[in-house]
Amino acid sequence: TLLYTIKFEVMLLVFSDHEKSSFAFLSSLPDQVYPDVIKIALSNLLGTKENTKVINSAAAKLKVEVKSLISALDTLSACFLNSTKRSLSPDDVTASLTSAGVSESLVVGVTECYGDNRELLLNAARLNSIQVPEYKSLEWRLECQVGSRSLHNTVIPNVLTKWTITDPATEDKVTERYLDCDVNTLHHIADSLRSAQQELDTFHVRKICRNMDKMG
Repeated sequence: TLLYTIKFEVMLLVFSDHEKSSFAFLSSLPDQVYPDVIKIALSNLLGTKENTKVINSAAAKLKVEVKSLISALDTLSACFLNSTKRSLSPDDVTASLTSAGVSESLVVGVTECYGDNRELLLNAARLNSIQVPEYKSLEWRLECQVGSRSLHNTVIPNVLTKWTITDPATEDKVTERYLDCDVNTLHHIADSLRSAQQELDTFHVRKICRNMDKMG
């Protein structure tokens, strides 16, 4: 029996209408302010938040509303965080932002910052995540029952998967878990995981997470 390793395709970031509006707002700003805006968004994510006075001063100089600027900075910070959590490459980040209609100059600045600060962003992603076992690799084997005494000329597929995971709580100890199920159940699991991932990327859920962080 052959055992195959599955390679997943990377899903690019999908932005909500609110996030697209924030990026449109940032794209409308002069190109020369992008480095400072990106720096502030990165600082907010890394826990070295710029104080309110700095942001108010920046909004005054740019002649924009403070609320709009803060919302745009939050969206940019979330972009850094979600890209890191999904292990996106700089090219993936570029493709995600470009598909959302972000200006080329801003895309270049964000992508360069993302590539230059990967280690810092990885640490920030770990701090912003619940310490649960993490996926490492997946192998699968397809088995088919081609007939029995009661069922002739019937093919019944079954999938055996082996999940290799690491557990941060035990210093990234590697363990293996097995799941034996039929194809319909596997499709249901995949659809449920995909729906959960899409739900986590919504503005509403991220707002709840930000409020929880403030409470903590």
